[in-house]
Amino acid sequence: MRKSLQRAVVATALTVPLVLGIGAGTAAAAPQVTNLQVPIVTGFQIAPGAVPGGFFQTIPMKATVGDEPGVATFSAANIAPFADQYPYRYLNLNWRNLATGATGAADLRHWQDDPTPSPGGPYGREDLPLEVVANTGPGPVVVTVTHTKDYSNGGQWGSPYLDTLLPGAGVVLVP
Repeated sequence: MRKSLQRAVVATALTVPLVLGIGAGTAAAAPQVTNLQVPIVTGFQIAPGAVPGGFFQTIPMKATVGDEPGVATFSAANIAPFADQYPYRYLNLNWRNLATGATGAADLRHWQDDPTPSPGGPYGREDLPLEVVANTGPGPVVVTVTHTKDYSNGGQWGSPYLDTLLPGAGVVLVP
């Protein structure tokens, strides 16, 4: 009798929290931030159309996973201060989930907002986001990032061109 009473108490102690949902479920994992394995290296930069930082720019990219299942957030690891030539430059992000085959692409910028914006509105790619939230699905995701420059000649806009010496690349495991 004593043994069955003990079993009943233990069974009740284990069952009641599960029925009420107390202590059930899994703890949410903390978001994980990692840099992509290969940073972007831009093409040759020379004045007057150059941006600060030397002849070749290196732009490391970061990925954040774990905020939501199957979602990754991508952005430049170091957001550059605004320079007047940055609005003509932007990044092209492409990803592919190796487990599901899902793909996606988005453009983003890697520089801060203009501290003294033009009253006429943005004149380049200032409307692009600083980060991209991608619904990749869970699994290993291959990411490539290139650098593009808009072409302007005396106020006439030409086609944007790829200004990438080495594309950024990496593999991210999305939970």
